[in-house]
Amino acid sequence: MLLDAKDILFIVLAFCALWFTAFACWLIYQLAVFLKNVNDTVSDVRGSVAKLEQAVSGIRNRFDHATSGMMLALEAGKKIVDMLATRREEKKVKKKK
Repeated sequence: MLLDAKDILFIVLAFCALWFTAFACWLIYQLAVFLKNVNDTVSDVRGSVAKLEQAVSGIRNRFDHATSGMMLALEAGKKIVDMLATRREEKKVKKKK
């Protein structure tokens, strides 16, 4: 049972096909692992961005509430100053009489 050149060629081609198939499977596996890691990273970044957005929104809401409170305090202070000014004018008018 001697093998001629054509049989040896087919055996070598079969091993080449086997190795190529193994390499293709390994490459597809590595690509899938890489894409899974990328997907996990993107999910983590999205979570971090959502937390950051919530923090900024909370700060903005607190600032808005503080600003509205300051506006009320400023208006109250303005009314008090106006009342004091009118009282001073009334006292000046009474003193002149």
